[in-house]
Amino acid sequence: MDELQIEMPSNEPVITFRRRVAAHSDLVFRLFTEAQHLRRWWGPRPLELVECEIDLYIGGGYRLVQQAPDGQRFSFHGTYLAIERPHRLVQTFVYEGRPNNEVVETFSFSPVEGGTLVQCRAVHTSVEDRDAHAASGASAGLTESYQRQEQLVTHLQNGVLPCAHSS
Repeated sequence: MDELQIEMPSNEPVITFRRRVAAHSDLVFRLFTEAQHLRRWWGPRPLELVECEIDLYIGGGYRLVQQAPDGQRFSFHGTYLAIERPHRLVQTFVYEGRPNNEVVETFSFSPVEGGTLVQCRAVHTSVEDRDAHAASGASAGLTESYQRQEQLVTHLQNGVLPCAHSS
């Protein structure tokens, strides 16, 4: 799988990222939209995804809660704005610790040689909010999440479903 590429244009409240995943777009779309998969890869390794609720329909939503080893919790939620299975997903993303920064994330899943190109454009409410998100460790969290996703894809392609909290 390819390395995660992250860009933050200096004068736009945007974070974009892209990465090739060595799997068909149907599977990759499911990794982003099904709780059984999401709970196995979303978030950095030290955090366990203790709540993962998904109602996948336009106007439906999701809620994710991570727990650190010390018991501290980090909660996120959003609403699905567009669902074009398996090519596009648009959703809001809110970290409940900064509820005034509702991010609109547009994911595209494009078939490419050897898999699927995942691209995301995350539009924040301001450059300051985008910078606060980046400063909170978003890049490291994305990188580690996608490493975990890569391991999950390998397991799934080998017919094995790992435990939800395995690293």
